[in-house]
Amino acid sequence: MQLEEKTMSYPVRKIIATLFLLGFMTGWIVMIGTVGPMVSDWPKWTVLLFYVFAGIGWILPFKPIFGWMNRNAPQQED
Repeated sequence: MQLEEKTMSYPVRKIIATLFLLGFMTGWIVMIGTVGPMVSDWPKWTVLLFYVFAGIGWILPFKPIFGWMNRNAPQQED
């Protein structure tokens, strides 16, 4: 007797990933918008580092989410 791997279908994973990323981006924008004014009194170089991180940091969770979403994705035909 073989155990079958139960996985979500590709369309379901796509919907879940989309909702997660939209929620994450909304939270990121609110967080940066809230913290941004608080850092305005910091030295200029730390404010620059904060906004560089804020501008790039949102990308970090995208790769694992897209990897999970596209696992066992149907092959596209040319």
